[in-house]
Amino acid sequence: MEKLEREAVRIDVILPFEVRTISEEEIKNSVARTVGDVPLFSYIPLKDTLDEALNNWLKLINAKLDYLINLLTREKEGFHKLPYRKVNISEKGLRFKSESPFQIGDPVEIKIVLDLYQPLGFYIYGKILRCEKKDEEYEVALEFVNLPTHIREKIGFFILNKEREMIREKRVAK
Repeated sequence: MEKLEREAVRIDVILPFEVRTISEEEIKNSVARTVGDVPLFSYIPLKDTLDEALNNWLKLINAKLDYLINLLTREKEGFHKLPYRKVNISEKGLRFKSESPFQIGDPVEIKIVLDLYQPLGFYIYGKILRCEKKDEEYEVALEFVNLPTHIREKIGFFILNKEREMIREKRVAK
């Protein structure tokens, strides 16, 4: 029997995560997006003053404001209420356990929080590829659809950082 190679690196993590079935019409008109990313205004270069201490204070205040805006935006969208669940995620899709079954081909909306340089909320869309009964739960696999490159890269960056953390922890444990 031939061994299949995966196209993308997968990792098991516990994250704030929620999934819901949506209509075919909704998925056609939906593109994955982030919630609470650094505002555009943070990238506007400001001229430094002659006082270096004042410059540092202004930069610190700006960073704190960005953090609070991010936090409030995620809270407004309900990301702070998401239950933590174990998922297996890659740049192409994810796998998770569910108490209720899904139909193959069902379009779904995923709300997930990934901790990159700061926690970011994501709306990601997908289609169910597999749903198998395992004990009292269902193991569900889905592939992402309508996923822009910049979001795929953020997911890849998250996976890479988690793998680095796991390698570091193994080295420390030895």
